Amino acid sequence: MTGRPLSDFTVELDVYSGPYEWLLALILREELDILEVPLRELVRLYLHSRDPRSPQALRLDTEFVGSASALVLLKSRTLLPAPGDGDVPEAEPTSPEELAERLGAYLRIRRAAEVLRARLEANAAYYPSAHQPPPRPGRTRIDRRRLLLSARRLFSRLEEPPVEHLGPITVTVQELAALIRASLSRGPVSYEELTRGMDRLRSAMTFAAALSLAHEGSLRLRQPEPLGPLTLEPLP
Repeated sequence: MTGRPLSDFTVELDVYSGPYEWLLALILREELDILEVPLRELVRLYLHSRDPRSPQALRLDTEFVGSASALVLLKSRTLLPAPGDGDVPEAEPTSPEELAERLGAYLRIRRAAEVLRARLEANAAYYPSAHQPPPRPGRTRIDRRRLLLSARRLFSRLEEPPVEHLGPITVTVQELAALIRASLSRGPVSYEELTRGMDRLRSAMTFAAALSLAHEGSLRLRQPEPLGPLTLEPLP
């Protein structure tokens, strides 16, 4: 049905019986007079045979509207008398493409109106009301004291973590940076060798000093594998 959408549509008229496409061919070849074709009966036959649930319904309707509008225009021009020499020239007639576009728009609007009518009929017994139903009691119980305590903890300043276990800080990052420069004067040195004998605080500050020097471009940190030995190398 991709190439010929209306190939399965057949008509049964007094002047013709057979496929709809052949009827159009006979009219175009002037082998069948358009005045003898009842267009109203033709539309009724199509509406009776169409399946609105078909995935090709919209395409079939569009094709039929286009061809039927062309037949309406052809029949209307045939019924009108030919203008004489002394007659006033009439306005430019509507083209079949424009007429088909108008009929297609009418078909879409009509379908939308049918959908709205069905919704209105389905909601006919319901009316808007300003009455608010009372809230239903739920199963969850809220303790107001616990809620206030949670809000205070959320919006209050967090407590500073205790640092008593760290002990007094007796060395600065600048002093450790000087120690690292002195160690690198003899060549590359491993971080384990550099921090041997230090406590955890001094070891952490030594690592911070090494990162600061690497950021400045004074040394390079090399670690061939993740979590492996860390080596500090001087830059040339």
